Amino acid sequence: MKSILRHISELKNNEFYRNIGGLFSGIFMARIIPALFALLIARIYAPENFGGYMLFLSISALLSVFVNGGYEGALLIAGHESRRRRLSRFAFRISGLLNAAILALILVYHLFFLKGQPWNLMLLLIPFYSYFFGAIQMVRNTLISRKSFRRLASLEVVRALLTGILQSLCFIFPETGLFLGVVIAQVFTFFWFAENRSSLLRSLFSRSTGFERALAGRYRRFPLYSLPSEFFNFLSQQLPVFLIKPFFGSLNLGLYSFSHRYLSIPVQLTGISIGSVYVEKAAALRQSPLELAALTLSLFKKQVWVSLLPFTVVAFWGEPLFALLFGSTWAYSGFLSQILAPWLFMVFIGSPLSTILTVKEKQKESMIFNILLLLTRALVLVAGGWWLKDLTLTITLFSATGTLFFLFLGAWSLRLAGVRLTTAGFILLKAMAIISLPLFLMRLWI
Repeated sequence: MKSILRHISELKNNEFYRNIGGLFSGIFMARIIPALFALLIARIYAPENFGGYMLFLSISALLSVFVNGGYEGALLIAGHESRRRRLSRFAFRISGLLNAAILALILVYHLFFLKGQPWNLMLLLIPFYSYFFGAIQMVRNTLISRKSFRRLASLEVVRALLTGILQSLCFIFPETGLFLGVVIAQVFTFFWFAENRSSLLRSLFSRSTGFERALAGRYRRFPLYSLPSEFFNFLSQQLPVFLIKPFFGSLNLGLYSFSHRYLSIPVQLTGISIGSVYVEKAAALRQSPLELAALTLSLFKKQVWVSLLPFTVVAFWGEPLFALLFGSTWAYSGFLSQILAPWLFMVFIGSPLSTILTVKEKQKESMIFNILLLLTRALVLVAGGWWLKDLTLTITLFSATGTLFFLFLGAWSLRLAGVRLTTAGFILLKAMAIISLPLFLMRLWI
């Protein structure tokens, strides 16, 4: 008991973990707010309205990968405030040109191919959503580089709250209210939290300076490698949605998506909060390798001890837990969650630590990793659907390959941070012996 209280006291007095806790609470609130508004929105919009909205978000998410030319990542390691401002202006200019071109193509498409038909507001709003989404990404990374984690948490909460309120108020436009509300929320959030707004907006109509072009050249690895890497990562995440339905049908896709969605919530919450704080601290400790290694090992140890128990419980009792919580209809989703648990445990560990790749400027290597992950996942899903014709075996292979890839990613990240893999391996095995082994024996006995 004294040991537990001592660890709690250490966490409270440590700025690094206080920042993680503060950001986690803000992001947690930002995830709860949409769920609460969903209770209202589900009653004022029809299911077909949500279908159009999800299509809008999917297209916008794909476009948003490219909007800043990848330079939002450079803000995390740029160092000086003047460099961040110049990079922001350069990225703003790229985003403005790209989205203006997309808007022009949409207008041409309407004028020449859809003559006499009403304007499709959803298509017209896509470049506006993409532009301000990218702008908020630059604001977020600027706040991370300044260690302004409370303001970052406030940004996430305000964006979620504004989105819920505006989507609810726009119910008078049932066909367009959902994506109209989310676009206006992005605009208001940007103008609320951005600094030097007028300067950034003026940069759209000005030429790049020599210093800005020099900075763009200095951080060229971000557009050369981070952009395609993010694109491959996006495709990799969407693969199950694209491939499970044609091979196994909508019902099995729904059962898989349900289990993946609920297991991913804690992974996403902690991944964003831990990764955002860790990347700033790691960038600050680039010239202090011993301190960076000590910080990374401490973080890894806490991640293992915090996450191993819940993921082990899901791995052994996911099916009865889902049946109890959600009803017998979702029991198979719980069984799939048991299969997915080892993979998502490794994502929980490896994803936040992998932000060290940004600090070490390993964008090319990260891109190769994402390409291999995408190809392996595609091969597994196609093989499972084409030859095995069994969803359980397919998801088992999918989870196994994900576990191996993220085990490698975690180990690679630890090595880059200067942590000895034997030390990290001992910590993981010790935690498994104390937590997982007794639960495994209990599972056999029950």
